[in-house]
Amino acid sequence: MKKALVCLLAVALLAFACAAIAEEETVTITVMDANENVLNEVEVPKGTVVTAEDLGVSREGYVLEGIYVTPAMLRAYDNSPIEADTPLFVAFQSAQVDERPWMLAGSLRGYPDNAWGKVWPQDDYLFQPVEGEFNTFAIEVNLYKDDEFKIAVIGEGYAWSETDSLDSRNVVPSEYLSGGEDAFDTGANIKVLQDGLYRLTLVTDAETIALCEISAERIGEAAPPPEVEYVFDLQVHGSFLGNWDVAQNVTLTRNGDEYLWYGVFDVAEAGEFGVKNYGTEAWFAAPDGANIQVEPGHYMIFVRLTEDNQLAEPILWGEPAYYVVGTCGNKGWAADANADNTAYAMQAQEDGTYALAVTFTEDDTDTWTEGQVAFKVAYGLGGLVGNDYWYGDAEGNNIMVAPGEYTIVFDPATGAVTVE
Repeated sequence: MKKALVCLLAVALLAFACAAIAEEETVTITVMDANENVLNEVEVPKGTVVTAEDLGVSREGYVLEGIYVTPAMLRAYDNSPIEADTPLFVAFQSAQVDERPWMLAGSLRGYPDNAWGKVWPQDDYLFQPVEGEFNTFAIEVNLYKDDEFKIAVIGEGYAWSETDSLDSRNVVPSEYLSGGEDAFDTGANIKVLQDGLYRLTLVTDAETIALCEISAERIGEAAPPPEVEYVFDLQVHGSFLGNWDVAQNVTLTRNGDEYLWYGVFDVAEAGEFGVKNYGTEAWFAAPDGANIQVEPGHYMIFVRLTEDNQLAEPILWGEPAYYVVGTCGNKGWAADANADNTAYAMQAQEDGTYALAVTFTEDDTDTWTEGQVAFKVAYGLGGLVGNDYWYGDAEGNNIMVAPGEYTIVFDPATGAVTVE
């Protein structure tokens, strides 16, 4: 009898412990909308795969479109067991008919008049309703690799809507357009990855921008782009320049006849920027189309374009330095104006000048220098030097010296180079 009582007591204690554990093994799901407004909080057993019904939310006149793990509605909930307290985001599909005039706006080789939506009237660039499809619109256009665009509502006088604008986050990922769930940078342009004649299809929600989707179907070869004489007026446009004040833009200088532009600018507070060609309205920024992020400092920038107004290579920017370059060292001239060339980087002095103590040997001469070393001071970055940032003798020519030990001093205030 005593043994049985002990067993019953053990069973009771085990049951109590299990109940306590079971009571503890719950998690809370915070249900929110795209604006992160809390719609509901539900408690479910740990490890539950939740359904729409579990979330206990509804909206009269709307259909629950889906459950997502981010407020941008880019990553759908994948039916993973819920193991900890977590937020989930729900999207309600509107039954309202979308009557907005959606326009293709961008830097488009095939349509230079588009000019990021400045063209008026807009008829050739408006998406047209697809017959028999709800809130579905389409347009057929020739697109070329590295074209960039958005889809937006733009009023007369280049009045972009503050809310009705679609970018790379709205793109259905494909081999034709950049975008999709990895395009988290707000406002990133949609980039074209292949030349072609495309049918772009836009499926919209009349109330929630995050639910709008852009897809591309390649339906043929692209027609040859028109021959255009491009106008180039490149300017740095950034948040640190009077909070995007165009009047404070930094105008870049063209490097002779090259399709290369350069300049310098200062950043007092961390911010972001891009380069705009005001001759074509083209916008150049980071390789993924996002604005370039920058910390306080003094910077030099180089932008190399193609003849048809496309980026030829990623924008080069960073902190410049003064270098002694020429037949000395690697004999690379401009190519030696880079951070790896520490032996020929000039050092700042207390009086505002820059100096370098150097020993030139016969190895620093060349066949055409008649036993002498030829050099200049260059202010550059990443192996590039703008035409305005070469400093030589009083006439601007190479400075010629015999092999030996020297201290080279450069005064930025006057542009004078002295050799002692």
